[in-house]
Amino acid sequence: MDFGEKSRVMEVLNKAFAGSVVDKRVAAAAIREFQGILDELYKQPPRWELVTMRRSEVDNMREVIRYQDEKIRSITDKVNSLGLNGGDASPKFSLQTDKERQDTERRLSLASRFNAVYEVEWKASFSELATTMNWSDLECIYTLMRVIRNACDLCVQLAEDQMDKMLLSMEDSVLDPLNGTGGRLKQLFEQQNSEVYSDGMKVAEKYALEYRKERAEASVPAVIELFMETKLRAIIEPQYMRREFKKYLLKVIELVWLMTTLDPPVRLYWQSQTERINADFFEFYFRKGDFVNQTVWPAVFLHNTGRLLHKGQVLAM
Repeated sequence: MDFGEKSRVMEVLNKAFAGSVVDKRVAAAAIREFQGILDELYKQPPRWELVTMRRSEVDNMREVIRYQDEKIRSITDKVNSLGLNGGDASPKFSLQTDKERQDTERRLSLASRFNAVYEVEWKASFSELATTMNWSDLECIYTLMRVIRNACDLCVQLAEDQMDKMLLSMEDSVLDPLNGTGGRLKQLFEQQNSEVYSDGMKVAEKYALEYRKERAEASVPAVIELFMETKLRAIIEPQYMRREFKKYLLKVIELVWLMTTLDPPVRLYWQSQTERINADFFEFYFRKGDFVNQTVWPAVFLHNTGRLLHKGQVLAM
């Protein structure tokens, strides 16, 4: 505590210690000065409080930075979803054709519809399985995820087979319009004009993909029927399939098929057991952890190399 060289307080104290008589007015002035010094000291927090205040300020700054960072990320995501160019805020849509813009909108719509299945049909089916089958949470999660995985396997293979049939049918109709030569014209054309045939197949594929995309919904009943015949028993016995599970299954097959028939397909991504959880793509279901016990719901991407549209759910070990 520093009173200064000419402090009345120190002057009075020195006289008192020396045994001298101190004038009443001088003592009163010294007391007022001392009180003023105390008042100034009370206004300043102790050193440990200053340290605490500095730490608090740092924490507040970190929180502000984190909040601002989240706002920037949110705004960036919105800009990206709208297709805006950050440089001049002009829509990237202006650089897209109407067909490309419609394709993006279709993907976003299907991804949103698929993700909504988790909130409605998945949860209802989970409750139904837990009640009617007396299954554990993990058994219910595993079964519901198997529907998605089997639907993806079936739809990918079926889409490839369907495209092969469409291309061959289109090319056969062009090369053999009378359909009465036993394929001799086609064989002769392929041998003598391989490059032209290849170019023709590329054109055929382009229009076949577009046609299938527009007519994909018409194929849904047949895809569901094939799934029931070839995949269902590996997941659950038909007699145990109740209303909510069936609604979930039908919705998953429909949307997986519609997403698979796009070019390129919408991507569904899940992690395998014991893999380290990718927190960028998945949220934790029920509890946190480092490693995967079971994927609950897949992450959805615009396409195989596209951006993430919806995070998945994962049950940690």
